[in-house]
Amino acid sequence: MNIEMLPIDAVKEYDRNPRTISDAAIDAVAKSIQAFGFKIPILIDGDGVIIAGHTRLRAARKLGLKEVPTIRASDLTPDQVKALRIADNKVASLTAWDMELLPIELADLKGVDFDLAVLGFSAEDLAAIMAPAGNEGLTDPDEVPAPPDAATTVPGDIWVLGNHRLMCGDSSKPADLDRLLDGQPVHLVNTDPPYNVKVEPRSNNAIVAGLSSFALPGKADQHDQQSADLNRYPEKSRATHKKLRAKDRPLANDFVSDDEFDRLLAAWFGNITRVLIPGGTFYIWGGYANCGNYPPVLKRCELYFAQAIIWIKEHPVLTRKDFMGNHEWCFYGWKEGAAHRFFGPNNVPDTWSIKKVNPQSM
Repeated sequence: MNIEMLPIDAVKEYDRNPRTISDAAIDAVAKSIQAFGFKIPILIDGDGVIIAGHTRLRAARKLGLKEVPTIRASDLTPDQVKALRIADNKVASLTAWDMELLPIELADLKGVDFDLAVLGFSAEDLAAIMAPAGNEGLTDPDEVPAPPDAATTVPGDIWVLGNHRLMCGDSSKPADLDRLLDGQPVHLVNTDPPYNVKVEPRSNNAIVAGLSSFALPGKADQHDQQSADLNRYPEKSRATHKKLRAKDRPLANDFVSDDEFDRLLAAWFGNITRVLIPGGTFYIWGGYANCGNYPPVLKRCELYFAQAIIWIKEHPVLTRKDFMGNHEWCFYGWKEGAAHRFFGPNNVPDTWSIKKVNPQSM
């Protein structure tokens, strides 16, 4: 069997090829040829018409190749050529991936920093294939394992993660932030403080465990959402088998007085001002309820509020309000004292529609 290099124009597509070819398939094969070379020749008949390899030919054209490797099947009759053309495509569709072995092979390649993009899988496919299977707590990207009975981390601990530092601390305390930064300046801040919107955990387990924002001092006499749920759905008084999640617990500092919240904002934003370089950018997340309390404190802290960015969520949040919440605000600006620099592309809109990302693909 001889491999014959032919001018690309000498190889002809079969005009009645029953197999459709997508642009994505052509791009994938082109990447493969670039990465590995043209290792699988095109099979042609005695007249140079393709029996198997239409996608490879189109990929070669896309890459601008002048010649392509071919194998000429001159010994086949016209009927055999027609049958082989169909059989070659059909037989390939009869095979399937071994989903126990494929993730292992992919993990080996990823471990040596091999570019998995040349394999023909989409990023979503790779994430799904390589995602851990059957691990409790990973079936829903929003779920996290229940915390251990005895916490490993205590306030003041700093975890060094490569070039990153993560602290269990209080962002309103200058001493904590100074220990975390260890003298390094901050060029950009992205923070998501409590909004003081009194979010109430409403799962069965939260109700049974007594984890209620309204259990805080001075709140017990207020009409809480858990009581309303129990009145409508008495079965919520029974715990489920699902472990408690982080979102089943009340959020600290999300249920305080207006005066206390202003004090917290001044401490948080003031700490940002201390460490952010002049002209350094901030992205501070909030809600429409914060339109009144964020800007005055930002101004007092010499943080210039330039504009709002609206994140349009993929799914609205179910509420008892007239309109379901489907967005969040980001208060964008920079520290006064120097001109800011913007590194994004031109003409970026201030409304962001961002789909939920599978953590395994990040």
